[in-house]
Amino acid sequence: MNGITKIKATLHNDSQLKIFFIQALIDFENKAGHPRTNVRDTVSGPLADELFTGEKFSKELDNGVKINFIFNSKIAREFLLSQPAVPNHVWEPQTTKLLLHFSVRAKNVIIAGAYFGDQAIPVAYNIKDTGICHTFEPNKNNSDLIIENAKLNNLNNIVINDLALWNKSDEKLVFEGEDALASTVEAKDAASNVLHTITIDDYVSRNKVGKIDLLMIDVEGGETKVLQGAVEMLKQNKPVVVFETHSLYDDWSNGLQNSYSAILMKDLGYEIFAVREFHQNIDTGDMPIELLPLERTYCETPPHHGFNLLAVPAKELIENDLFRIVYDLSPKLILPKKDVKFLPSKF
Repeated sequence: MNGITKIKATLHNDSQLKIFFIQALIDFENKAGHPRTNVRDTVSGPLADELFTGEKFSKELDNGVKINFIFNSKIAREFLLSQPAVPNHVWEPQTTKLLLHFSVRAKNVIIAGAYFGDQAIPVAYNIKDTGICHTFEPNKNNSDLIIENAKLNNLNNIVINDLALWNKSDEKLVFEGEDALASTVEAKDAASNVLHTITIDDYVSRNKVGKIDLLMIDVEGGETKVLQGAVEMLKQNKPVVVFETHSLYDDWSNGLQNSYSAILMKDLGYEIFAVREFHQNIDTGDMPIELLPLERTYCETPPHHGFNLLAVPAKELIENDLFRIVYDLSPKLILPKKDVKFLPSKF
């Protein structure tokens, strides 16, 4: 048994020592200048990966929401090592603000690619007395965690679907990749662990869901397919839409504004903006949500990356103090970078 294996076994069997060790990692980060340095990515994060991958943890948000999760991704790592220790979100602070803002009066919210509920549980809690959060998570390990987290927070307004959203219903898909980064592709005849698909249009119609007010899609490359399967709903309901775009799946070679997903949404009457976001757990306080017009979004580096887009049916929805329009910056907020394009205009 090597040194790391011995330490992992010791921490696994001693919950108090585990808590002490996690705090020691956070103290080390603070002394090393996190988040202005890359110490999380180069030292404390990889060490946590070695010691805690596969471990189950529970944390609480500052509004009392409890989240159980498995340490198996960067999302889980960032949540575990959050500063403050009791944060106001799980992952992507600005996107979380945005979703909570637009879900306040929502009757129906759809979250595709719900993972362990990192966004779905806070949104469901936000509308627990007024609306329903419809989640789609075909990975059973993750959907079981959503069920667990819903019960943990006494949330009766979450509908958990183990179907994969797609542009055709009753198709068969399989996962490629693992956990938070797993994408879906069409299944071959001999494939095992097949996922079954449904379109948003069919889901809404078959289940008589009613008006959809907010839609979030984060399905690792299948976002355009999901949007194609939601065209009728988008035409009729005009919900606010948050979805990821990625250079590997959504061609930006002629400009982000000419990517397939952007053209699809513009043809439906939407205005689209890139959301400037930290892909981590970081307290942004009262920092506005910075939005970039697509034709003024700097997305040349890194070569393959993704970020969230916000599509609104009317620009008036973002004409308030929560949002700020900025230009010629990167949607990726990275504090260790020296280049101003990757830094917040105010932080």
